[in-house]
Amino acid sequence: MTKKISLFVVLFSFCFLGFASASTDGWCYNFKKDLKMGSKGGDVSALRLALTKEGLYQKESDSSSFDAYMTAAVMAFQNKYSSEILVPNGTTQPTGIVGKSTRKKLNEIFACSTGTTNSTTEPIADKNTIATKAVDYINKYLAQGVTVTVGNIDNSTYSFYKFEAMSNGSPVTVYASTDGKKILFQEVDISKAPAVTTTTNTTTPTEVKKSDKPTVELFVMSHCPYGTQIEKGIIPVIESLGDKVDFNLKFCNYAMHGEQELKEELNQYCIQKEQKDKLLPYLKCFLKEGKSDDCIVSTGIDKTKLTSCVASSDNEFSVTSNFTNKKDYVGSYPSFNIFKADNEKYGVQGSPTLVINGVQIQSNRDSNSLLKAVCSAFNSSPEACSKSISSVAPSAGFGTGTTTSTTTGGCGN
Repeated sequence: MTKKISLFVVLFSFCFLGFASASTDGWCYNFKKDLKMGSKGGDVSALRLALTKEGLYQKESDSSSFDAYMTAAVMAFQNKYSSEILVPNGTTQPTGIVGKSTRKKLNEIFACSTGTTNSTTEPIADKNTIATKAVDYINKYLAQGVTVTVGNIDNSTYSFYKFEAMSNGSPVTVYASTDGKKILFQEVDISKAPAVTTTTNTTTPTEVKKSDKPTVELFVMSHCPYGTQIEKGIIPVIESLGDKVDFNLKFCNYAMHGEQELKEELNQYCIQKEQKDKLLPYLKCFLKEGKSDDCIVSTGIDKTKLTSCVASSDNEFSVTSNFTNKKDYVGSYPSFNIFKADNEKYGVQGSPTLVINGVQIQSNRDSNSLLKAVCSAFNSSPEACSKSISSVAPSAGFGTGTTTSTTTGGCGN
């Protein structure tokens, strides 16, 4: 029997297993502009590379705009050099904004010498050649079980060409660098075989309130790759503990992944609300490939009941209406207000946020770490807390892969 593999899942999962970056020895850049959330262009691309060189940028994201990952990396940079950036300004709190002091430190490290201009990419190669080279790499290392061919090729965006990789008639957007060395979902050096490194997950204990039956609330965005990652990690925990915990899947009060996310969160909200015994089976199916309709059928969910609940909930909380009319947005993102009060109560900023007995908990995404976090909230731990459970973290995004990375990224402010 031929195994059907989603190209997107294969590629997206691979991105979190690890990759090799091309050498950029001698790179320099003169930072002259203030940068903040939403900034775009060459300065942001240079900032990303600078923060990567500092070992601070989360490489799961390769956005060309100043996003949440960039903000987190800038804050880490400000903390790293707090005595030069924060303290002189009378504060110890990082801002995530590249202002005068942060820019000064960046230039101390990365500025080009007098008479030297900013580093640039290598000469632009023919886009057809690059797309072919990228697809060859995908077929050799990533697309196991499927054959990928070059589809439509777009013009260059910043320093990358955009094209479609076609698999069984389905396009997957891929960006290939104009120097012919990298493709992006994540930055991958296609001049060499992929490298995967192995590390051991560790968890820093967090003080939690104890109870006889802990309440576990997990706030996610349904299409946030880090939200899906922790969901895959926590499902075995909830299955093992069963009714000894009160588990509730909740959603951030804004959606970063468009209308599809709003619709899916309404689906999952209603499944939990009216057919709760179907929630975990549905999630286990949905998290493989994101195919909601197929999972509704395969897990035996009452579709009539679900449709009715989605319609009434959508009307009650004005989810689609607010999205369509661009009303009540959170910054540039549409709101999802079903759990707005809980978001405010716990100070939820993004996906994922784990709350146990009313306290935000930081944990690695593997099931063993999550089990320890939940079990630390029992007055008297049940037997399930001492059972062996996987300590390998699931890969971010849809799919059944795993990752050896200990990085715990997130989507949000």
